Amino acid sequence: MRLGGIAVGPQTIEEIGPFCEKADRYGISAIVAPKAIGEMSLDDASRFGERAREAGLVIGETGFWENIITTDVDVRADRLRRLRKVLANADAMQCRSVAVLAGTRDSSDKAFAAHAYMFTEECKQELRGVILQALEGFDSPRTRLGLEPYAHSFFYGPQSAADFIASVGHPQFGIHLDLANMIEPGNFFQTGELARDAFALLEPHIVSVHLKDLVWPVSPLGLRFEEVNLGDGHMDFDAYFKHIARLDRDITCFCEHFKDEEEYALNFEKAHQLASRAGFQFITRN
Repeated sequence: MRLGGIAVGPQTIEEIGPFCEKADRYGISAIVAPKAIGEMSLDDASRFGERAREAGLVIGETGFWENIITTDVDVRADRLRRLRKVLANADAMQCRSVAVLAGTRDSSDKAFAAHAYMFTEECKQELRGVILQALEGFDSPRTRLGLEPYAHSFFYGPQSAADFIASVGHPQFGIHLDLANMIEPGNFFQTGELARDAFALLEPHIVSVHLKDLVWPVSPLGLRFEEVNLGDGHMDFDAYFKHIARLDRDITCFCEHFKDEEEYALNFEKAHQLASRAGFQFITRN
């Protein structure tokens, strides 16, 4: 398994070389694709990927975070077109995955916004159709489209995720596993069992992994989880790493949502400590 940070990585070919010193300092060898992947030519994407591989870096993921089930027909068509371009460039780059969210019917058009429609059978069927449209004709040996679980829709629990992946039935479709996004009140203090269930059902379909930790602070608002530094919350990282380590050796594990590189550096260190405590280690550049 390889460690990286969502906001820590090179954005151009020229930045890859200087980035290697930082990668070695932090013990990371996974990066996300450049933010401009959607505007790259296939040749530029291929060259970036080749240079990253020469440097011993694995490009684990890129995200397409727009609402893919908007009811605006023209906007949806444009987003699908751009998603397909990102998939093509990710394949050329040999980026392992493209992550998306289920989308929303909320008027905000924010892909993570909750709406009652997102928990209906109709939504499942619509989203299935959109995913298959995005993947039509896409046959890559190295890049998959991963839907990220998120509690704003039906796609957040292990069983519901497994059922949906089976209904799509496409070899290039899977799950972008963020175990923290699968947590709910009933399993908040049993994340080891959650990890066991998630990997039992989803292991062949996992395209990339996020590392997050949560606390449940005292709040008059009731249900309110907060992200904290790795190891400071209730995530059972011994169990999580035990299951992650069974995946292929290049599976990428990304820290995210930290405000600056200093916070990322702290959490890279914590990730190494937690992995070591569980009996595993991250692959560094080779």
